[in-house]
Amino acid sequence: MNSLLYEGALQVVPLLLIALFLDRRITNDATTERSRRLQRWSSKFSLVLNAVAFLVSLFIVAGVISASSLTVSVVISAVAGSIGLLCGQIWQRIDEEPRAPSR
Repeated sequence: MNSLLYEGALQVVPLLLIALFLDRRITNDATTERSRRLQRWSSKFSLVLNAVAFLVSLFIVAGVISASSLTVSVVISAVAGSIGLLCGQIWQRIDEEPRAPSR
């Protein structure tokens, strides 16, 4: 059962990094400096969380370290935090889109 978590993380984390990369390629000149700073911070933090989840999972699947409740919590927290940050960026992108004038 535990190996499914780590193998799943090894598959999901690269997809999260691709989504983060593609999101950063979308430019929007209408954003404020504070918003751009928050996006950069969020992207860097998400990158760190993904790296932690990927490396811990990789070491466990490779048999370098043994699975424990600590490693389970690290991987789940890192992947969940990264997904949460990505959802926050999506929410912000939706809020920034210009709205059609109401009639």
